[in-house]
Amino acid sequence: MYKLKEISNKETWNNFVFENNFAFYSFLSSWEWAELQTLSGKRVLRFWIYEFEKTGVWEKLIWILPLIVNKAKRWTYLFSPHCPLILNSEKQIKIWDPWIREGWKILEAETRDYFFEILDSILDELKGIASKIWANFIRFNSPVKNTIKNKKFFEKLGFIDAPMHEHAEDTHLLDLTKTEEELLQNIKKKDRYYINRAIKEWVQVLKWNSPEQIKNLTSMHLEHSKKVWYHPFSASFIKNLYETFWDNITTISASYNWKVESILMTIKFWKTCVYYIAASDIKSSKFSPNYLCQWEAIKQAKADWCTTYNFWWVSPDHNPNHPIAWVTKFKRKFWGYDYSLLHAQDLIISKKYWFNFAIETFRRKKRWYYYKKPV
Repeated sequence: MYKLKEISNKETWNNFVFENNFAFYSFLSSWEWAELQTLSGKRVLRFWIYEFEKTGVWEKLIWILPLIVNKAKRWTYLFSPHCPLILNSEKQIKIWDPWIREGWKILEAETRDYFFEILDSILDELKGIASKIWANFIRFNSPVKNTIKNKKFFEKLGFIDAPMHEHAEDTHLLDLTKTEEELLQNIKKKDRYYINRAIKEWVQVLKWNSPEQIKNLTSMHLEHSKKVWYHPFSASFIKNLYETFWDNITTISASYNWKVESILMTIKFWKTCVYYIAASDIKSSKFSPNYLCQWEAIKQAKADWCTTYNFWWVSPDHNPNHPIAWVTKFKRKFWGYDYSLLHAQDLIISKKYWFNFAIETFRRKKRWYYYKKPV
């Protein structure tokens, strides 16, 4: 039996992520991300789920679920970014066998998927919470793989594909457990040349969250967005990011002849480092400082004991016409592998949802976005 319960303890929340080996998580799953939403004026509901016995004893914490209340002029909805995170999504039945050294042997593996079993058990509670705040729908950007099986599970519970994404779904990951030499050798010779040439040309790399660095990142990010036509983060949002994640943010810039040509921000959460915001104004194309700047970010993440470097959002394929094909090509040059999450899923609470559906569908088509199909 499973029960929802509100949580107000940061250590319990983050330690739940730290102590369990989840296949995918990011800083969006952290306590700090919810704090950032509060700074932005949004209401956040934080829940955990315990297995609940008939005797009334709370047992093991198995789920964390943040719900951000997003309000627009014409609709309200609950959103869970890269959550819920659920412990023990697969269980095994074991029996005692005195004839083997370990004493236990696996009898059989259960076929039930506990992620969806738990979600199904508290779905009515979630609908009740949504109704109380007049939410029109609930949106999950879940950290589950983009498979037909997972898609069908959501459909069975009444979810439909969201008309628009909210956060990264198709990502590119780099395994940092390899040595520096291996990581560098996995980069193509032509791209390694840019890194080595930038070093020989005395490109200056600065790793520091100084006021000047933050100012450069913000101004270059806003200016860069005008050149490549993407929707930028606001200056206030970037300021709140630093306030919330300060100890886990690294700002890295690459300068040539005392001019910053490339700058980026990474956010570390436990053993995953995410390449989140970047901008450039390349004047030295023969040894583009972008490559050295990114390589230094990877090395810094490894030095900070991260095991995964997440390049964040990439296009679902190699189509040069995709809106972010230009930056995806750059990210994939650093080797690694693509990791695809299931596209965001919506649970309809009110008929007003369809008005939002129509507007977001229009925006998606106007921007030429499309998503990878489950496999």
